[in-house]
Amino acid sequence: MQLNFLLASILYILLGIVLIIWPGFTGVLLCRLLGGGLLLYGLFALGGYLLHSRDADAFRLEFFFGVVAAALGLFFLLNPAVVLSLLPTILGVYVAIDSLVALQRAMRLYRLGYARWWASLLLALVGVVLGVLLVVRPFSATELLIRFIGAVFLYLGISDLWSLRKLSSLIRDLQKNAPIEMDPLDLQ
Repeated sequence: MQLNFLLASILYILLGIVLIIWPGFTGVLLCRLLGGGLLLYGLFALGGYLLHSRDADAFRLEFFFGVVAAALGLFFLLNPAVVLSLLPTILGVYVAIDSLVALQRAMRLYRLGYARWWASLLLALVGVVLGVLLVVRPFSATELLIRFIGAVFLYLGISDLWSLRKLSSLIRDLQKNAPIEMDPLDLQ
C-alpha cells in the first residue's frame, strides 16, 4: 500500500474516533487551533512582506496571503460557532472528493479483474453519498453534526484501508502469476 494513503486512512479513523467521543470540545479546539495557525501564518507572511518591502513586486502576493490568512485566523478564533456551522459544507465537499478517488480505485480493481471490485465501488459510492449529505442536509445540532462527521471519517478510513489492501494484494498476486510492470506501492 502506498504510505500516504495508508497514513491518511489511519488518520481518518483516529479523527473519527476523537470526533465521536469529544464532539463539543473537539469542534471548538479545532477552530481555535486552525485560527491560531492561520493567524501565525498571516503575521509571518506580513512580516516577510515588510522586511522585503523594497522588493514589493516580488512579495505582493505574500502581503495578500498574509492579510487574508490573518483575517481568517482572527475570525476562526473569535467566531468558532460560525465556523462550525460552515464545517458540514467544507467537509462534505472534501469527503465527496476523497470518495471519488476511491471510486477510481474501484474501477482499477475492475480493470485488473478482481472478482469483488463491486464492494470497493459500493464503499466509494456510500462515501460520495455521505459527503453530499453533509453539504445538502447539515444537521442543526453542532455536537450531533460533529459526531456524524466523526462517523463519516471513521467509515472513510475503514473503507479506504479495505480497498487499498485489496488492490495491493491483487497487484502482488498478478505480479507473482504474470510479472507486469507495476509497483505494488504505486496505487495512484
